[in-house]
Amino acid sequence: MAGGGVNSASFVAFKIQIFRIYFPQIKAKLRDSKRAYRLGEWELLENLLGLETLSFSKNSFDKNIKSFKFSKNSHTQKLNISIQSLSQSFGVSGRLDSEYYQVKYERNEAMIKSKPYVRLRDIVAIQKSIEPGSEAYRESGIPFIRVSNLSAFGISQSEVYLDSKDFNEKQLESLYPKKGTILFSKDGSVGISYCVENDLECVTSGAILHLTIKNKALILPQYLSLVLNALPTKLQAQRDSGGSIIAHWKISEIENLLIPLLDLKIQKQIQILLIQSLALRAKSKELLEKAKAKVEEKISLL
Repeated sequence: MAGGGVNSASFVAFKIQIFRIYFPQIKAKLRDSKRAYRLGEWELLENLLGLETLSFSKNSFDKNIKSFKFSKNSHTQKLNISIQSLSQSFGVSGRLDSEYYQVKYERNEAMIKSKPYVRLRDIVAIQKSIEPGSEAYRESGIPFIRVSNLSAFGISQSEVYLDSKDFNEKQLESLYPKKGTILFSKDGSVGISYCVENDLECVTSGAILHLTIKNKALILPQYLSLVLNALPTKLQAQRDSGGSIIAHWKISEIENLLIPLLDLKIQKQIQILLIQSLALRAKSKELLEKAKAKVEEKISLL
């Protein structure tokens, strides 16, 4: 008992020591990773809005895009409403819900169109994945990635797997995300984008689209992924999916997304920041794994 007590106290002291060594490093790497990503967003919006400085918040973004002029009456702008005829509204968009016609969406579109831009369909090939159904789920096998596993920074560990025997080799090869592919969610939490860093052996759900850039001399993958995660795209997503009780973004609407096309030199500057952000995040995970390994090694010696 006494020996066990000593071992227990020693182990607690060891864990505290490991925590003090690794936690500040992990925290610093994550902080620097977020900062690098924010700088990338800042660079995008600064160039898009033509500002020298930009307060980085949604409220400041909304405030800045109000500077764009419209043909609407001033009193309707103050009320954040848009007066449209039936032919101007339903006749064009097929939407009658008032959410779709808020002035903020018009301002956002005008802001994007004030600089060079393209439609998403013109710069990427869009591939749909599969939805095998819960009866195909297994406890081991090929990781099945759902929207809940997806973030701007990567893919989390899946708890659901598929059996490779349910697919032929050619089919699996076409479903596996390749380096440079952009994964983009269209259902549930719509508009989450992640640029795949390396070839992956996993299958994504049907709620996640695979976007492959047609011409990397025109637009860079990391840059496009950032744009898809940024406020100008989120506002387009809110407008398009706002009429649904369950968020669903039609592929036809996604294809028509307005994408700001900044100079390639600026895209490269943004891409450097994003790669730096991912590298710092990977380093933080590496430090966490080292800390866990040391604790597990200590446990094995008790």
